[in-house]
Amino acid sequence: MTGLPRWEQRLRAPQLLSVSLLAPAISWADDADRGVLLANSTGRTEVFAFDSSTFPATLTQVTDRPHGTTAGAISPDGSRVFWFADEAGDEMGRWQQVALPAAEELTLLPELARAYPGGIVPLADRTVVGRLLDALTEADDGFELAVAAADGTGRVAYACTDPAELVDVSHDGTLALLAFAPGGNWLHLGVRVVRLVDGVVTSQLVDEGRNLTPIGFHPADPGQVLLTHERADFAAPCVWHLDSGQQDDVATELAGDVAADWYPDGDALLLSVLQHARHTLFRYERSTGDLTRIPTPKGTVARASARRDGSVHVLMSASDLPVSLVRSHDGESTTLVRLPGEPPPTTSSATDVHVDSVGGTVHALVCAPPGPPPYPTVFMPHGGPTMQDFDAWNDRQAALVDAGYAVVRVNYRGSTGYGAAWRDALHGRLGFIELEDISAVRNHLEANGLIDPARVAMVGASWGGFLTLMAVGTQPDRWRSGVALVPLADQFTAAEDSPSFMRAYDAVMMGGTIEEIPDVYRAASPITYVDAVTAPLFITAGENDPRCPVRQVDTYVERLRARGHDVSYDRTATGHALADVDLRVHELRQILDFVERTLPRDPLP
Repeated sequence: MTGLPRWEQRLRAPQLLSVSLLAPAISWADDADRGVLLANSTGRTEVFAFDSSTFPATLTQVTDRPHGTTAGAISPDGSRVFWFADEAGDEMGRWQQVALPAAEELTLLPELARAYPGGIVPLADRTVVGRLLDALTEADDGFELAVAAADGTGRVAYACTDPAELVDVSHDGTLALLAFAPGGNWLHLGVRVVRLVDGVVTSQLVDEGRNLTPIGFHPADPGQVLLTHERADFAAPCVWHLDSGQQDDVATELAGDVAADWYPDGDALLLSVLQHARHTLFRYERSTGDLTRIPTPKGTVARASARRDGSVHVLMSASDLPVSLVRSHDGESTTLVRLPGEPPPTTSSATDVHVDSVGGTVHALVCAPPGPPPYPTVFMPHGGPTMQDFDAWNDRQAALVDAGYAVVRVNYRGSTGYGAAWRDALHGRLGFIELEDISAVRNHLEANGLIDPARVAMVGASWGGFLTLMAVGTQPDRWRSGVALVPLADQFTAAEDSPSFMRAYDAVMMGGTIEEIPDVYRAASPITYVDAVTAPLFITAGENDPRCPVRQVDTYVERLRARGHDVSYDRTATGHALADVDLRVHELRQILDFVERTLPRDPLP
């Protein structure tokens, strides 16, 4: 890759991936050091099987699809691999299965209509699959739980009208653990246990106004379920006893959101503590309450799994650390997977900023280029909106820092990781609350001389793209230019084309449906302010995107073009995310060219 700019070397370097829209980017077998993960060694995101009993781990490519593959799973014994086959990024499809070493592919549940993925749990003799359905596509709204036999054929074991996701199946194969969204409320999930033989709901738990996150059955006792609750604002784990209904809190003094998972014997828990966009790991002894810190590099843990030998496998990264699969054992950390070729070029680490805003203290991550401030600056709001910016590897951020820009990522109200009240504070004024917090951080950085107020742009994807369009429309004098990748641009057109579970989520965030409170949706729709936009814009859309449908982006761009506005528009036959490296290079090249054209790197006279 000699001669390529650093940003392109970084994108084209073989990398493990930690983020997926459809499923976790790694899955482990139960009884072996085998698993599957996502990597881009072939120039596309594909599923690879790994065996960490060797060092470095042996990798075997499993999938090879024109548009890439973004979800995988593995059977408990490590002999079968599963992946989700959608069409050109539309996120609808069916799970496929292949025995290792690679044999003929088998489609699970071919007799059922295509659906959005709602979880998968492979068992020794069959596979349990969650399916999200939508009337805009091929089936009625709701959720199905289906069981596929060894030959791929199967039956629907359970169905409900609430959106839901399959989380786990008990070790004896009798019970399924679901997270369900009552009335479509994805922010405040409930927990449901379903008997697979007849589809009877045997247990259910809901915390009114708070979220419950089911994690899994005890490895040997299907009567115990591990979950997290938010009764003290931050997430905390507890064990739910199905027979009595009793919930035993896991009492620790750890600050932040605490997630958990079982150790293989069930006598200990693997705790993952999230505070200020970074994770720390602990082993918690259930009998004594003792905590032991598990050493890992500083950064963000995407997934962690406790193994039978006492080690912990961790998929993690940081702003200056590419995604790595690490084994932590006996106080030492070892990198398990080494991909062929040169590693990606390094980049800047992130520093923390804490700023008072009208709703409380806002945390932001700042990456600055070499040289003295003030810098031309790009704000990069995250998607979601109920997601978070982590101290994690980010190719787009690194490329902008390479080009001489400071990059600021703000965990505004609505972000996860700062307690339930912070996340839920977004309701009702979408777009405006986030921009209040972004403005508070911006004002603080300007006052401290870090950024030049005349040279500030915004670059966002998905909900971050929505915020970009809201910013240039409602604060036209504040932004030099904007990049909106696969954005929500027109609430009303989007509502006509979005899946039912997305519309239900919108109704929760807005406080009602678009028919009930059209003025609230209109206020939170970038197209309402399109005629006030003065900043140049670069916008993208995916023709197969179910999350931010293409037609509503077309409408916004047409309004800009009708008045001769400076807008560049890239409309591609893809979905919400790009799994192909060439497409990602093409997109990032356009972003860099646009930002360099519209955001001066030298101070203005």
